[in-house]
Parts: sequence; structure tokens; C-alpha cells
Amino acid sequence: MALPGERFHVLAQLEHLQSKYTGTGHADMNRHEWVVNQHRDTRAFQMSHPGMNTYIAVVENESRARTRFNLINRMIQPCGPPPEKNPLDDYRFATYKNRLGLEKSPYLLQHANNPIDWYPWGEEAFKKAKESNKPIFLSVGYSTCHWCHVMEKESFENENTAKILNENFIAIKVDREERPDVDKLYMAFVVAASGHGGWPMSVFLTPELHPITGGTYFPPDDNRGMLGFPTILNMIQTEWKKEGDNLRKRGEQIIKLLQPETASGDVNKSEEVFQSIYSHKQSSFDSRLGGFGGAPKFPKASDLDFLIAFSSADSCGDKSKESTTMLQKTLESMADGGIHDHIGTGFHRYSVDGEWHVPHFEKMLYDQSQLLATYSDFHRLTGKKNENIKFVINDIFKYMQKISHKEGGFYSAEDADSLPKNDSKEKMEGAFCVWEKEEIKKLLGERKIGSADLFDVVADYFDVEDNGNVPRSSDPHGELKNKNVLRKLLTDDECAANHYLTVEELKKGIEEAKQILWEARTKRPSPHLDSKMVTAWQALAISGLVKAYQATEDVKYVERAEKCAAFVRKYLEENGELKRSVYLGGEGNIEQGHQNMKAFSDDYAFMIQGLLDLYTVLGKNEYLEKAIELQKTCDQKFWSGNGYFISEQADEGVSVRMIEDQDGAEPTATSIASNNLLRLHDILENDEYREKANKCFRGASERLNKFPIALPKMAVALHRWQNGSTTFVLVGQFESELLVEARRRLNEKLIENLSVVHIRSENEIGASGPSHNAMSQGPQPAVYMCKGFACGLPIRSIDALDKLFNKL
Repeated sequence: MALPGERFHVLAQLEHLQSKYTGTGHADMNRHEWVVNQHRDTRAFQMSHPGMNTYIAVVENESRARTRFNLINRMIQPCGPPPEKNPLDDYRFATYKNRLGLEKSPYLLQHANNPIDWYPWGEEAFKKAKESNKPIFLSVGYSTCHWCHVMEKESFENENTAKILNENFIAIKVDREERPDVDKLYMAFVVAASGHGGWPMSVFLTPELHPITGGTYFPPDDNRGMLGFPTILNMIQTEWKKEGDNLRKRGEQIIKLLQPETASGDVNKSEEVFQSIYSHKQSSFDSRLGGFGGAPKFPKASDLDFLIAFSSADSCGDKSKESTTMLQKTLESMADGGIHDHIGTGFHRYSVDGEWHVPHFEKMLYDQSQLLATYSDFHRLTGKKNENIKFVINDIFKYMQKISHKEGGFYSAEDADSLPKNDSKEKMEGAFCVWEKEEIKKLLGERKIGSADLFDVVADYFDVEDNGNVPRSSDPHGELKNKNVLRKLLTDDECAANHYLTVEELKKGIEEAKQILWEARTKRPSPHLDSKMVTAWQALAISGLVKAYQATEDVKYVERAEKCAAFVRKYLEENGELKRSVYLGGEGNIEQGHQNMKAFSDDYAFMIQGLLDLYTVLGKNEYLEKAIELQKTCDQKFWSGNGYFISEQADEGVSVRMIEDQDGAEPTATSIASNNLLRLHDILENDEYREKANKCFRGASERLNKFPIALPKMAVALHRWQNGSTTFVLVGQFESELLVEARRRLNEKLIENLSVVHIRSENEIGASGPSHNAMSQGPQPAVYMCKGFACGLPIRSIDALDKLFNKL
């Protein structure tokens, strides 16, 4: 990012107020930057900083400014012309209070009855702002965001606040999951300006969509020296009338500063990059409870996947054993903790404490999918010996099945908030998941396990306490008073011994109790389900399911992956191009959004990865061919010369295209694409793929050399590029005994930088490269192993195959 001079000052739009109101939030600036890296919402932050206000910070020097801005380098995609009119629109508009009633996004529909004259992101809103010369209030969130709900109730449903907004601003509401480009651009500004970020994101813009000022959650009233939302609205509209021209000029300067860097350079040796990331994770590792750092704790899959790659790397020596130990402690602690929904299955977003105990109760598809892959790869890494890990794999799958469309797609998320009872008026966080002791006791009644009361065993097993097990520090608003968040503090052996049971008796009793509690829980009011189906997250699910199949050899996982791939083909692809998302309509039908939104680079990169994963285990050419086709389209739409832009060409609304450079809650498109390119090179022997991957690494060289912890997934791809892949070429009829056994062995063991090529005849696409074509013309069946850039002799017997795999 181009920053002029040694000192760069983000201009304060409300300069006369800055010195008076910039006291909140800056003491914990480093923590806030870390928080944004995790893509967290604002709940845990609010525990220490209620009433987050907006500030434009003065950045002290170029390097610090660069660090802040690069935390979330993002971009915007064009919106295109307004959609054609739907004949149902007049009816829907009459049903709702504002234009959001015409949208498909669950988040936008949540705000369709606000008294605010909301616009969706698009030309109608931009034109209105320019014609009226009013500043824009941009509110960005998502349907399962806790603090988005809070701000809606406090401010967006308030008639007086709505009057101020409607008279003085053009209000635009954006679903960040539907429009990640909009979200990431303005979040980059908010983080750079204030040192923290989260959702809801609240940004004030000029009619030209240039930033004025911004923040996250605003309280409804002035309180303890913090400005309330109406006060901020009045101040900004007053300032706009006085200093509108100056604010426009400053906004233009800020947009220019958000331009991505295009520098390209040499990258350090992958061993150096690996060691740097590993040292960072080792220094922050919690040896007692697993995970990294203190509260809050995130199950950040990209970091865990890096440690799996580190543990499997031949070059990491004894440290690979230490890495495996860290992984095992973390994954087992997560599985035992309250972040894991022991009754409803699946994992919550993160824990607000350092013990994996009290979660933020929201559940995201992208978390389930990535953790499914992580647990599966760890199971293979450790020789498939841990039945508890296998149990978690199936547990995540069960949850994913619960949020499935009948035709194979997966819904996006489940809300943290729900009504405690059917007649309750107010939603509470975690109400669907937590328990009072007496409630459990009543449900389990007088049931026995052996000579023990089932309730006593369950209370011991899940840490159920009389007055609840949630400490006040983890529940600042008292929503979980007297409630228990179920977690395991004892091993099965310890709990069984406490009640004079065998482990088998214990497990049987616990499963019986879990079923009883689940049936009771289904009678509670359910949390909101975001039924949007996003291409990138379908793709992550496909990859996770394929890895679960490799880890367990249970075909239900790969069959479900194929069903999801078929869903994407049917509903999320058109004329060879992907769409961003589709929506659940009436009677379970699939509906397109009004804007029929095009996909982003992560949709393409993740989908190509999923297709290559399917090809690896199934050998079906259709998956490889589609991956090649999508890679070509991805290159045409998003290639920057040294990485992948988030979106296609920018429109008149936003003049900046940016490249994401942070593997956060989801990896970056460039991180995944660089590995995809290397896998395609391994299969097709086309050096253009390898050269393009090299350009990705060179484009991220400053990040990889100086702050590699930001790009752990790209670091793994870099290791593949510098050290070479291990490629198995399977030649002959797919069901031949030798090739069936080879595939079984390949699934059984986690092999560093593995690629697999399937060749049934010399005319297949896998035989298009020179060496693979030569292999296709030899005696069949045969297995070849190529390491780096050299291939061994063909293996034609199971005995020889055994000897090969015993050496790996």
C-alpha cells in the first residue's frame, strides 16, 4: 500500500471532536488488531469495551500504518444494473416497511420492517445520494450476528433515530456474507482508522462512496463519556453541511491509500517460513488447555492445518512430534469443551474464555467444514488410532446434515440468540443450548446405569452444578445465570471409576441421556437459521467431507460430498461461471437473488480445491475437467499478475480492487489458489500452473518473509512449491486389485504434499503430460510414485506396494 512520507495521518473527519472523544479502545489496540484477524464479531470485545464508538486514529509512522491497513486488505465487486422487476415485488413491498422486503438475504429481510428507509447496495441508493447530496450511512452485518441484533433493537427500530437517518442520510444495509467485497473494503478503513473492527460495521460515506468516518456497534444513548448513535448522526450531518467539500477531498485521499501493494520479490526458504510460524504458535501455546493465547479462543482451522502440515513434513524433525502434541491437546480440549455442542453436535464460533468452556453460541458452516477437514487429517496423521477423534468427525457430519437442503446444499449458519421459552418476549444468547440442573434431573428421572443414578453420572460427566457452571466473567449481561454449558472435565475412565461402571456402561448411559436431552431441546424455540447457500462454503464442505472419507473409509462422507457438488453444478453455476449464493424459498425451493450475484475469487478457489479433492479419491475425470475449466475462468476474472483480486473489475461506485492477504476464519483465495495451481501442475505437467503459483508467492513475499503467521495456508503451498510434491500415478482399470489397494493405502496415510493421477487409458486428461502419457502406454495395472521431479519404477504387485508404503 502506497503511504506518503515517513508519517501518515488518517485525517480526522470530526477534528474538533477528536481530542475530546478518542479515549476509548486505544489501550488495547494490539489486541483489537488480533481480534480482527480472527474475523470475530463484537460480543467478547464488548465485555471489556461496551458502547464501542467511532474514532479516526492518527497513525504514527509508515510501518505501523502499513501493518494496520494490511490486516484486512479487501475490495469491492461491481453491482451491475438494477434487477428486472419481479411480479411479486409489489405484494412484498406492501408487506414490508422498506425496500429490503424485496431482497432474498435473510439478514436484509430481518431489517425489512425497520422504520428506516433502507436501501440495498446498488445503483438506486448511489443515485439517490448524489441527487440529494446526502451522506450515506452504511451498515454491514450478517443474520446470526449477536450485536447486529442488539443495535437493531436499540437503534434501527427506534422511530426517533429512524427520523434522523431518513431526513439526513441515505441508509444502505449490506449482508457481509452476500457481499464480502463491500465488507472487506470498508472494514480495512475501519481497522486502519480505529485499530479495531467487528460487526455490525457502521460507516459514513460521501455520496461517491468514499469514507468519512466509521466504527462498529454504537449504543442508543450517550453514556459514560461515550457518544450514542443519535448524537453521532446529528454531529455528522452538521459537519457534512459545514465541511462537505473537505470531507469529499479527504475521502478521496483515503480511498487512494487503500490501494493494494503490487510489489513482487524473492521469498525466503520455506523451511524458514515454516519455522517462523511454528515458533509463533509454540510461544503462544496453552499447554494446560490447548489452543493459542488466552481469552477469547478461536478454533482457527488455518493455523491447525499448518501444524498438521508441519507435523507431516520430513524436514521438521523432532519438532514435528512437538507439533503433533500441540495439535492433539488442542483438538481434544476443543472436543471436550463447551465450544463443542455435546447435545446438538457441531462446534460453536469461539469461546469467550480461555478454557474452551463458554462459547459464543453461533454456529457457522465454514467452521464445521474446516474443522471436519482438520480432525480428519489429524486422524490420518496419527495412524487412525484415536476413536475419540473419529467420534468428533462423525459428530460434525451429523450437525452438517441438520443444516442441509434436501438437494445437497448446506445452509450458512445458526444464530446464537433464541427465545428461552415459547411465550418469551426477548431472545437470549445460548438459550437453546444451556441447562439448569433441575431441568436435567427432571428429564432423566429415576433412570439407572448399573447401580448408579443416570442423572448423577451425567452431572459428573458434563460438569453440571447447582447454580450453573458459567462464571460471571464470561457472562457480563447475566444471560446465563444458573445455567450450565455442558463440558467434559473427566476422562471416560475417571468418570466410570467414580460411579463403579465399566467404560462401555458409561458410554451407553451417556448416549441415552444425550438423546433424551436432545429430544427435550428440540421442543424449545429454535434459533434463526440463515438458509443462504454460499458457493465458497459448499466447496469447503466438499473438501471436509472428502477428508472425512479418507480418514474413516466410510462412503457416506464422499457420497455426501458428491451430492453437494451436484447441487453447486445445478444451482450455483451458469454458463461455466459460478454464482455467489442462492436462497431457500417457499416449500423448500431454491431461489436466486435479485441481483443474481456473481461469485468472488474465494468461491472459485475453494470450489477448485473441492473438485480436486473429489478427483483424488474417486478418479472421475468430470471433476478434474471442471477444476481446469474453473481455474481458467478464475484466472480471467481475478488474476492481478501476482495474486487474485477478491472481486471482478470494479464499477463506478468503487475504484479499488484489493487482494486479501490474511488467512483468517477462512483462508484467502490466493493461498488456496496457489496450492490448486501446484496440484494441477502435478496432474497435467503444465509448467504454466507452476509459474503462476510462483508469482503468487512473490506477490506475497513481504508478508511471507516478515509476518508469515498471517498466511499459514500459503506457507504450506510454498513448502510444496520449493520442496516438490509426492505424486502417485495410478494406471489401469479403476477396480483392479492393485489400484484398489493403492487407493486404500493413500487414504490411510497422510502423505506430505500429495497429488494423485488416475489414468485408465492414454486418451485420458491425466495422461496429457509427457511422462504420464508414457506411463499410460506401459503394462497395466501399475502404480508410479514421483517425488519432486523424479519417478520410480512401476509397481505391479501388492507385495511391492506394501514395501513402498512401509518406507513412507
